[in-house]
Amino acid sequence: MTIESIRVKNLLSFDDVILRDFRDINCIIGRNNVGKSNLLKVIRYFYAKLENKKVIPLDFHTNYNAVGEITFTFDTTRIKKIVTSRKNNGRFHKHIYNTLFKSSSVKLNFEELIARKNSTNKSFFSLTLTICKDDSVMWSVDDPKVRSLLATLYPFLYIETRHIDLYDWNPIWKLISNLNSFNFDDVDHEELVNFLDEKISSRKGDYKKYIDRVVSVIDTKPYTYKEKVINYIKVAIKGDSFVNAGEELFTQSDGTNSNKFLETLLHLLITLTRTEFISPIVYIDEPEVGLHPKLAESFVSNLNKIYSKFKKTSELSGPGRYKTPYPNIFYSTHSPSILKQTIKLFGKDQQVLHFSKKKDGSTRVNKINSTYSDERFLNIFSDNEARLFFSEYIVFVEGATELELFRNLSLLNLYPAFSLADIYDANEVILANINPGYSKASIPFVIIKDIDTLIDYSIKTEKFSLRPLFEKMIKELTKEFDYYDTGFGRVRKEIDLFSDIQSSTKKHIDSGLFFKRFSLHSLSSRINKVSRKLNRYFMTTTIEGALINEQSLPYFFNWIGDVILTQMTINNPNPDKFIEAMRRRYNIKSQVVPLFKSVFCIGLNHPVYSSAVDKQALRIKLSFLNYLKRKVYSDFNNEKEIVLALRLAFGGKTETQYTLDKLRKDGEAEPFREKIKNYKNNELFFLEPQMTKTSGWVTTFLNYTIEKITSEESDDDRIRQKLSFIFPEIISIIEQASSSIEAEESSLTG
Repeated sequence: MTIESIRVKNLLSFDDVILRDFRDINCIIGRNNVGKSNLLKVIRYFYAKLENKKVIPLDFHTNYNAVGEITFTFDTTRIKKIVTSRKNNGRFHKHIYNTLFKSSSVKLNFEELIARKNSTNKSFFSLTLTICKDDSVMWSVDDPKVRSLLATLYPFLYIETRHIDLYDWNPIWKLISNLNSFNFDDVDHEELVNFLDEKISSRKGDYKKYIDRVVSVIDTKPYTYKEKVINYIKVAIKGDSFVNAGEELFTQSDGTNSNKFLETLLHLLITLTRTEFISPIVYIDEPEVGLHPKLAESFVSNLNKIYSKFKKTSELSGPGRYKTPYPNIFYSTHSPSILKQTIKLFGKDQQVLHFSKKKDGSTRVNKINSTYSDERFLNIFSDNEARLFFSEYIVFVEGATELELFRNLSLLNLYPAFSLADIYDANEVILANINPGYSKASIPFVIIKDIDTLIDYSIKTEKFSLRPLFEKMIKELTKEFDYYDTGFGRVRKEIDLFSDIQSSTKKHIDSGLFFKRFSLHSLSSRINKVSRKLNRYFMTTTIEGALINEQSLPYFFNWIGDVILTQMTINNPNPDKFIEAMRRRYNIKSQVVPLFKSVFCIGLNHPVYSSAVDKQALRIKLSFLNYLKRKVYSDFNNEKEIVLALRLAFGGKTETQYTLDKLRKDGEAEPFREKIKNYKNNELFFLEPQMTKTSGWVTTFLNYTIEKITSEESDDDRIRQKLSFIFPEIISIIEQASSSIEAEESSLTG
């Protein structure tokens, strides 16, 4: 390990943040403007001052505090072991020992003391840079030799892919010069010149004389150590102009060059440090810039191949594998592909740091749970799941119908903030591993489920049973509240009530279609009050039930009428003769249903008829509509039964949480079931293909309703108010998410 921790106080967007327990691969994610690039600025500034460079000072997070601080705690365990070994007695080893370890005058800060207490075999070195209001700085260690040595042993390299010159790869030479500890003291300049003179001169002394003439004319300063390294390396290789796959860089695309540049740099970084005690830190800002998603995946995959090639473990050993700690590699990304590959390939050698903003505008950093033991999840973990780590708000649903509903464009136009939410259909395996409650990402979310995932009711026994999810939720709620928490008593009371449900009898009426006195809506409300802490919302009924209710019934009837009037066409290529023949066969007053069924079908095309045919078709449709409405109200006792019949027909459930199929299997409510069956076969035959999930009726009904309300109301606020009355459960979910997203947007724009 290279860095043990980084602490930043009162600088840029950081109030007081401590980053620790770094891995070899550290993936940084988060929305724009939450402070990801500020971390790079802080590290870059720290190292610039470490090397005595003049740089623009960082802004304070708050001017109420007159100073800012950056503290790096380096893990010096390995380097100390090396320089204190009897095998290593070189001059540089002695210099490291005398500078970092021999003196006992270096004071340890609190973090270092704690670290040493927790691990007696570990060695750490902390260095704090204090920035003052007058732009002056102070170091916790005065000795410049110490700071210079730390910069040598733990060099920092950063790459901002948006700003690199993709046709000039010379920064790679700088990297190469930072990763070694060659000793040039024993290289005699005169001997080197004589050697070259002997090897390359056609006549003895030509090269030496040539060099003497050059030196007599020009005046140069001596090479630095790093410049010597570069020049000696260049002499030993075939050239210093970089190519990509044998082609000149200027002939390649930006994306190809960017990818190859990063791969080359990281390959060198890992390869050249396997036998060195220099431990670099590299930060790559948005490596995905200019890359196709598959090339971004390839970037991480190739990094993993090089990483794994040299790694020595109990399972992997042999020549070319080393226990040498890897460099600390950081990359900030907005790419789900890069995040996905990092998590899947690097396992316990990676971590994901999620940056977000607190309410006060300061940066929060959460370490996400990004290691998974469930191989099923890793096998299905794709870009779709990875992109949820970048969400502003996540709505987890449990079906395609819910996806269709919450992604409805007409709804999103009325609730623009909700369009920023991610709607995700998650099975239990994915939900258990990806929800922010598990991952610890600071992403607001809600898990929407039907109430029947908690309870099951038997019409025969008139009793409830609690499903496993209910038992699990009760345990989670008990853990969430401390015994002394002010809300514990209320929650405990509710939990006891829920547990008592299964021991009491709940009478039903109408062959088990409704409860006699028990209110499922009241139970659902009480559950949601306490489950809110777990980010769960349980709908009183299904999505079908939320759409088809007593408030929406007039709009549902109107929608059926609109389908009849606008989508049904004459079922014959010769409409004039056909409609006349059907009129003679069926009486429009007494046989309007068979007449309607014979003449019309749902048509994809809308042919143009003669005015006479249009009039006859309209007369039949209107007669059928009038008949349908009269029949519905005569067949059912009240609107409550009508709503239930429509819910069941379209795949919903009874108040007692029975589907039409379950009623049939249990032999319950046969007369009611027969009515629905007759309607599906006769009066509502044209809707029967749409009476299934994802058949499209949710979209067409919702679009029709919103369009209808829009024509009735004067502004969007009144439209939203009316929608909230018609679809209360659906709109409450949307409004809750919208409120959270708007609050987050406000904190970011601040």
